[in-house]
Amino acid sequence: MARTWLVLLLILAVAALALMVPRETARAQRLEFTSPSDTAFKGSVERVQADLARNVESWRGARDCGSPARARAALKPVLAQWLGRRMTDRPMQRLARWGYHSGEIWHEAQVIDGQPQCRAGFRRVIAFAEFR
Repeated sequence: MARTWLVLLLILAVAALALMVPRETARAQRLEFTSPSDTAFKGSVERVQADLARNVESWRGARDCGSPARARAALKPVLAQWLGRRMTDRPMQRLARWGYHSGEIWHEAQVIDGQPQCRAGFRRVIAFAEFR
């Protein structure tokens, strides 16, 4: 009888550990975009860039946290605000090209209380603007 309880306890401990370990390990992927270059004006190019990762909130969900569409949706308002400020700072210059590239998008998938959940965010996302 004691041996049965020990075996049952061992099975329960292994099952509990299996539920606590994420089903999918955290992994990274890249996301990037560059607008077409405006070649109407020739001249020197001034490039401005910044890391916006700290300004972009991480996102959560039941699944699909690693999708590029969700990452772009989180980035879009922060990028628009940053780009608008850069354009306001340079009223006499014309925006020639802009874009972004991420060093990494991380995401984690876990099972919490029997429900699949995920969380994701940017480790680094560089936005740039080129003015003429």
